[in-house]
Amino acid sequence: MKALFFLLLFANVVFVIYIQSGLGSSSGSPLPAELHPEKIRLLPAAAPALAAAACLEWGNFIGTDLQRAETAIAKLQLGDSLNRHAVGEVPAYWVHIPPLKTKYDAAKKIEELKKLGVTNYFHIQDNSEWNNAISMDIFRSEKAARKFLAEMRSKGIRSAVMGERSLKQMAFVAHRPAEDVIEKMIHLKQEFPGSELKTSECEVATPSL
Repeated sequence: MKALFFLLLFANVVFVIYIQSGLGSSSGSPLPAELHPEKIRLLPAAAPALAAAACLEWGNFIGTDLQRAETAIAKLQLGDSLNRHAVGEVPAYWVHIPPLKTKYDAAKKIEELKKLGVTNYFHIQDNSEWNNAISMDIFRSEKAARKFLAEMRSKGIRSAVMGERSLKQMAFVAHRPAEDVIEKMIHLKQEFPGSELKTSECEVATPSL
Protein backbone atom coordinates (compact mmCIF):
# COMPACT_ATOMS: atom_id res chain seq x y z
CA MET A 1 0.00 0.00 0.00
CA LYS A 2 2.84 2.39 0.80
CA ALA A 3 4.28 1.92 -2.67
CA LEU A 4 0.87 2.48 -4.23
CA PHE A 5 0.28 5.71 -2.29
CA PHE A 6 3.77 6.94 -3.18
CA LEU A 7 3.21 6.20 -6.87
CA LEU A 8 -0.19 7.95 -6.77
CA LEU A 9 1.32 11.04 -5.20
CA PHE A 10 4.15 11.20 -7.70
CA ALA A 11 1.69 10.92 -10.58
CA ASN A 12 -0.44 13.73 -9.16
CA VAL A 13 2.51 16.10 -8.66
CA VAL A 14 3.77 15.46 -12.19
CA PHE A 15 0.27 15.87 -13.63
CA VAL A 16 -0.34 19.19 -11.86
CA ILE A 17 3.04 20.56 -12.94
CA TYR A 18 2.40 19.27 -16.48
CA ILE A 19 -1.00 20.98 -16.68
CA GLN A 20 0.09 24.25 -15.04
CA SER A 21 3.10 24.60 -17.32
CA GLY A 22 0.84 24.47 -20.40
CA LEU A 23 2.56 21.40 -21.84
CA GLY A 24 -0.64 19.41 -21.78
CA SER A 25 -1.88 21.14 -24.94
CA SER A 26 -0.79 19.39 -28.13
CA SER A 27 -1.35 22.56 -30.14
CA GLY A 28 0.95 24.61 -27.95
CA SER A 29 -1.83 27.12 -27.19
CA PRO A 30 -2.40 28.51 -23.66
CA LEU A 31 -4.71 26.71 -21.27
CA PRO A 32 -8.36 27.80 -21.61
CA ALA A 33 -9.25 30.43 -19.04
CA GLU A 34 -12.02 28.31 -17.54
CA LEU A 35 -9.53 25.70 -16.35
CA HIS A 36 -8.06 28.13 -13.78
CA PRO A 37 -4.69 26.34 -13.33
CA GLU A 38 -4.02 28.22 -10.09
CA LYS A 39 -7.02 26.44 -8.52
CA ILE A 40 -5.91 22.92 -9.39
CA ARG A 41 -5.54 20.75 -6.28
CA LEU A 42 -3.96 17.39 -5.63
CA LEU A 43 -6.34 14.44 -5.35
CA PRO A 44 -7.44 13.93 -1.72
CA ALA A 45 -5.70 10.56 -1.48
CA ALA A 46 -2.37 11.98 -2.60
CA ALA A 47 -1.64 14.52 0.14
CA PRO A 48 -2.15 12.09 3.06
CA ALA A 49 0.04 9.57 1.28
CA LEU A 50 2.82 12.12 0.88
CA ALA A 51 2.48 13.29 4.45
CA ALA A 52 2.84 9.74 5.71
CA ALA A 53 5.50 8.33 3.45
CA ALA A 54 7.42 10.86 1.37
CA CYS A 55 9.15 14.20 1.06
CA LEU A 56 9.07 16.88 -1.60
CA GLU A 57 12.39 18.16 -2.88
CA TRP A 58 12.74 21.41 -4.83
CA GLY A 59 16.02 22.30 -6.53
CA ASN A 60 18.70 22.65 -7.60
CA PHE A 61 20.04 26.16 -7.06
CA ILE A 62 23.30 28.08 -7.10
CA GLY A 63 24.27 31.74 -7.00
CA THR A 64 21.57 34.36 -7.47
CA ASP A 65 18.98 31.68 -8.26
CA LEU A 66 19.52 30.37 -4.73
CA GLN A 67 19.05 33.86 -3.31
CA ARG A 68 15.84 34.32 -5.32
CA ALA A 69 14.54 30.95 -4.15
CA GLU A 70 15.19 31.82 -0.52
CA THR A 71 13.41 35.15 -0.97
CA ALA A 72 10.40 33.41 -2.53
CA ILE A 73 10.30 30.89 0.33
CA ALA A 74 10.34 33.74 2.85
CA LYS A 75 7.43 35.50 1.09
CA LEU A 76 5.33 32.34 1.27
CA GLN A 77 6.35 31.85 4.91
CA LEU A 78 7.75 28.38 4.31
CA GLY A 79 10.95 28.85 6.27
CA ASP A 80 10.04 26.40 9.05
CA SER A 81 8.64 23.84 6.61
CA LEU A 82 11.73 23.38 4.46
CA ASN A 83 15.28 22.21 5.12
CA ARG A 84 18.10 23.38 2.87
CA HIS A 85 20.78 20.85 1.97
CA ALA A 86 23.63 20.41 -0.50
CA VAL A 87 23.13 18.06 -3.46
CA GLY A 88 26.62 17.89 -4.91
CA GLU A 89 28.92 20.36 -6.60
CA VAL A 90 28.83 21.72 -10.14
CA PRO A 91 31.21 23.87 -12.18
CA ALA A 92 29.99 27.46 -12.41
CA TYR A 93 31.15 30.71 -13.99
CA TRP A 94 31.37 33.69 -11.72
CA VAL A 95 31.24 37.30 -12.95
CA HIS A 96 32.70 39.57 -10.31
CA ILE A 97 34.90 42.52 -9.46
CA PRO A 98 38.10 41.27 -7.79
CA PRO A 99 38.78 42.17 -4.14
CA LEU A 100 39.31 45.88 -3.54
CA LYS A 101 41.81 47.17 -0.99
CA THR A 102 39.35 48.32 1.66
CA LYS A 103 35.69 48.21 2.58
CA TYR A 104 35.51 51.90 1.69
CA ASP A 105 36.83 51.21 -1.82
CA ALA A 106 34.23 48.48 -2.26
CA ALA A 107 31.46 50.86 -1.13
CA LYS A 108 32.62 53.44 -3.69
CA LYS A 109 32.57 50.82 -6.43
CA ILE A 110 29.04 49.81 -5.45
CA GLU A 111 27.91 53.44 -5.75
CA GLU A 112 29.40 53.49 -9.27
CA LEU A 113 27.45 50.33 -10.12
CA LYS A 114 24.21 51.90 -8.89
CA LYS A 115 24.77 54.98 -11.04
CA LEU A 116 25.27 52.70 -14.05
CA GLY A 117 21.94 50.99 -13.37
CA VAL A 118 23.37 47.75 -11.97
CA THR A 119 21.30 46.38 -9.09
CA ASN A 120 22.36 42.72 -9.02
CA TYR A 121 25.50 42.53 -6.87
CA PHE A 122 26.74 41.28 -3.53
CA HIS A 123 29.56 42.76 -1.44
CA ILE A 124 31.64 39.90 -0.01
CA GLN A 125 32.73 40.64 3.54
CA ASP A 126 34.52 37.78 5.27
CA ASN A 127 38.00 36.58 6.18
CA SER A 128 38.59 34.76 2.90
CA GLU A 129 40.74 35.75 -0.05
CA TRP A 130 37.59 37.24 -1.62
CA ASN A 131 37.02 39.84 1.10
CA ASN A 132 35.79 43.11 -0.47
CA ALA A 133 35.16 41.50 -3.85
CA ILE A 134 31.82 42.28 -5.49
CA SER A 135 29.89 39.33 -6.86
CA MET A 136 27.67 40.22 -9.81
CA ASP A 137 26.20 36.89 -10.93
CA ILE A 138 26.90 33.16 -11.26
CA PHE A 139 26.05 31.05 -14.31
CA ARG A 140 25.98 27.37 -15.16
CA SER A 141 27.30 27.93 -18.69
CA GLU A 142 30.37 29.79 -19.86
CA LYS A 143 28.44 31.22 -22.81
CA ALA A 144 25.85 32.87 -20.54
CA ALA A 145 28.58 34.23 -18.27
CA ARG A 146 30.50 35.75 -21.18
CA LYS A 147 27.34 37.35 -22.53
CA PHE A 148 26.61 38.91 -19.13
CA LEU A 149 30.22 40.08 -18.80
CA ALA A 150 30.00 41.75 -22.21
CA GLU A 151 26.82 43.54 -21.11
CA MET A 152 28.53 44.81 -17.96
CA ARG A 153 31.51 46.10 -19.92
CA SER A 154 29.22 47.80 -22.42
CA LYS A 155 27.88 49.76 -19.44
CA GLY A 156 31.39 50.88 -18.58
CA ILE A 157 32.24 48.34 -15.87
CA ARG A 158 35.75 47.54 -17.02
CA SER A 159 36.92 45.95 -13.78
CA ALA A 160 34.49 43.01 -14.00
CA VAL A 161 36.04 39.63 -14.78
CA MET A 162 34.89 36.03 -15.17
CA GLY A 163 36.25 33.06 -13.25
CA GLU A 164 35.37 29.38 -13.01
CA ARG A 165 34.44 27.93 -9.63
CA SER A 166 33.04 24.72 -8.20
CA LEU A 167 29.90 25.48 -6.21
CA LYS A 168 27.53 23.46 -4.08
CA GLN A 169 24.05 22.98 -5.48
CA MET A 170 21.33 23.49 -2.92
CA ALA A 171 17.85 22.00 -2.68
CA PHE A 172 14.94 22.54 -0.30
CA VAL A 173 13.17 19.54 1.22
CA ALA A 174 9.79 19.43 2.94
CA HIS A 175 9.53 16.41 5.24
CA ARG A 176 6.02 14.94 5.21
CA PRO A 177 4.49 18.28 4.16
CA ALA A 178 0.93 19.33 4.77
CA GLU A 179 -1.33 19.89 1.76
CA ASP A 180 -0.98 23.68 1.88
CA VAL A 181 2.81 23.33 1.82
CA ILE A 182 2.58 21.03 -1.21
CA GLU A 183 0.46 23.59 -3.03
CA LYS A 184 2.86 26.42 -2.21
CA MET A 185 5.81 24.38 -3.48
CA ILE A 186 3.99 23.68 -6.74
CA HIS A 187 3.44 27.44 -7.00
CA LEU A 188 7.18 28.03 -6.45
CA LYS A 189 8.01 25.56 -9.20
CA GLN A 190 6.02 27.67 -11.66
CA GLU A 191 8.00 30.79 -10.69
CA PHE A 192 11.29 29.02 -11.42
CA PRO A 193 10.87 27.23 -14.80
CA GLY A 194 14.33 25.66 -14.68
CA SER A 195 13.82 24.11 -11.25
CA GLU A 196 12.72 20.57 -10.42
CA LEU A 197 10.07 19.45 -7.94
CA LYS A 198 10.07 15.76 -7.09
CA THR A 199 9.06 13.28 -4.43
CA SER A 200 11.59 11.21 -2.52
CA GLU A 201 11.74 8.86 0.43
CA CYS A 202 12.21 10.80 3.65
CA GLU A 203 15.61 10.39 5.19
CA VAL A 204 17.06 11.70 8.40
CA ALA A 205 19.36 14.52 7.28
CA THR A 206 21.24 17.36 8.87
CA PRO A 207 20.30 20.75 7.36
CA SER A 208 23.14 22.54 5.57
CA LEU A 209 24.63 25.52 7.35
